[in-house]
Amino acid sequence: SLEDHGRSWNRGGILYGGRSYANWHAASILPMHEGADVYIRQKEIKVKDCSKVDGGGWKLVRHIPARNHWHPARDHLRGTAKYGKQSTDVGANPWSIKFDK
Repeated sequence: SLEDHGRSWNRGGILYGGRSYANWHAASILPMHEGADVYIRQKEIKVKDCSKVDGGGWKLVRHIPARNHWHPARDHLRGTAKYGKQSTDVGANPWSIKFDK
């Protein structure tokens, strides 16, 4: 979320939702942004390097198209869920690859 989760969902500031959670915020946010994707960077970043977060190395690991509910994953972003067929198409069905190292 962009801020405290309790306030964010009321304001449309949710960045990720799991367990196929359906609510008005999913139905309004996901279509507006053509769905939602999860990117990871499997690289240790020291606290002092936080200013270099945009330095690259990101990998698309999860996608949800524009619809009225969030990702079906129940792994709390641990990277253990694997489902669907990986694609870069914004209209692709939900998918996730393992990224738990």
